[in-house]
Amino acid sequence: MMKYLIILLGIILLLCSGFVSLKNDRTSAFTDSSDWKLSKEKDGIKVFTRSNNNSGIKEFKALTSIRADISQLVKIINDVENYPGWMVNCESSNTYKRINKTTRIDYLKTDVPWPLDDRDAVFEFKITKDTDEYFEATMNSVPGFIPEKEDIVRIRKAKGKWIFKKSGKKMVDITYQFYGDPEGNIPTAIINLFIVSGPYKTLLNIKTQCNSKD
Repeated sequence: MMKYLIILLGIILLLCSGFVSLKNDRTSAFTDSSDWKLSKEKDGIKVFTRSNNNSGIKEFKALTSIRADISQLVKIINDVENYPGWMVNCESSNTYKRINKTTRIDYLKTDVPWPLDDRDAVFEFKITKDTDEYFEATMNSVPGFIPEKEDIVRIRKAKGKWIFKKSGKKMVDITYQFYGDPEGNIPTAIINLFIVSGPYKTLLNIKTQCNSKD
């Protein structure tokens, strides 16, 4: 039974790897420091983790280089309805409202096996820089923008970012950074067990998608 519960908790954590959730306030994550520890390196993907001063939950920064154009990667993350094809454990997703050319409200949901409740999240996705050589977008939780649904746990706070930087002909460096809490009374030690696999699998799926289009 304990092994089964650990697996379920892992699924929730992988969800948060895609949802990019934040436990405290919007300024507490992504602090400017260099105390990252390399936790996984495989298939050209590096996942770094570090402790956060505001909780025992670690944050991660995942890096990889991919043969693609920035425009190709931007198209992938702008195609919200197809997130389940590459974002780990995302069951459904859609753009709820488009605010303007650079800002939109996205809704994402995951199906979590019984006895745990499904999770969902609502994000303001904002493009902060978009050129031929550099793209950056941030994601901040806006949980009250859409009414909560029965029997689904709403991820209350969130912050994340994507960075695509041209590094050569048909080569792009990707940065995917995250600090999160999946909500609920989940032991910190269990959360940290799964903090690396989510971003690794997500970036691996993106690489696979881009390679299939070559």
